[in-house]
Amino acid sequence: MAKTLEFFFDYMSPTSFLGWAVVPGVIERTGANLKIKPMFLGGVMKATGNQPPGMVAAKGKYMSQDMARCCKRHGIQIFSNPHFPLMNTRPLTGATIRLEDDPEQQHKLLDAGFKYVWGQKEGGINTGDEAEFKQAFGAEGFDADELWALGTAPETKAMLRANTEEAVARGAFGAPTFFVGDEMFFGHDRLDYAEEALLA
Repeated sequence: MAKTLEFFFDYMSPTSFLGWAVVPGVIERTGANLKIKPMFLGGVMKATGNQPPGMVAAKGKYMSQDMARCCKRHGIQIFSNPHFPLMNTRPLTGATIRLEDDPEQQHKLLDAGFKYVWGQKEGGINTGDEAEFKQAFGAEGFDADELWALGTAPETKAMLRANTEEAVARGAFGAPTFFVGDEMFFGHDRLDYAEEALLA
């Protein structure tokens, strides 16, 4: 029976962008199932006392250099988002949760979401701005009005809270965080270990 890779993330996290670039290859090589688990990164950090890398000057400098290496290895580009760190990703994160029963559409939304947050040379959008959100995801073929409604509905907030609380309860302190069973792997650069666990 195939194992499952759980992917806890927030679009606000640039390393989650890198993680999503690597995940499909892991799934293809291992035949594992993929469980998408959007969470609220701010809530995870608050609950665990963690801080963004940019809050520590030396760590922020190193992270920028390391991400450039990672992008080169995986053949992708990442660009700064002018709305970071204040951009509101909850409508997009919430919509991703609500598409969990339609993996094809959910994965399509992940591709588009990360593209518009971190993959735009001219600067990413503010996914918490209704007009920007609808223009971007309407251009990707989604029903933008429906997607916004899903992402901002009261029940979506409860689902996002539940995912966030689950992540913290299982030991997560940042994003992206991966699980194979009860074994946790933090960061896109630990997916090789997660892949070994999926194949074990």
